[in-house]
Amino acid sequence: MIRILFLLLTVFSLKLSAQETAQNTSNKSMPGGLNSFRAEVAKQIDLSDFVWNEPFNLVVTFVVSKDGKMENVKLEESSGNTEFDQRILDGIKRIRKKKWTPAKRNEEPVESFYRLPMTFHPPK
Repeated sequence: MIRILFLLLTVFSLKLSAQETAQNTSNKSMPGGLNSFRAEVAKQIDLSDFVWNEPFNLVVTFVVSKDGKMENVKLEESSGNTEFDQRILDGIKRIRKKKWTPAKRNEEPVESFYRLPMTFHPPK
């Protein structure tokens, strides 16, 4: 139980933010909103056997298709640790089955790009 609480505290110490890059479009969204997406990402990432002392960043990008599917999940900026990077990508890919509300341009669904910068702080 203590290990689970420690893991949750570590995972929730993640600061996640997203940047919209499409112009002249309505916002796309995940069911439950962006905070729900952030919480889901944090739940899917297992960092239990990683130890670090300094904060670091990485950036993941993906596309939300016209039909609301998360596709082309890629690492834009690495943490410098290949195994860690892969765990982050795997965690995000596990939740891509959930449908997004796609962005719209002139009331028509359009494909849109999403950039998710993440900062990882050391566990306390």
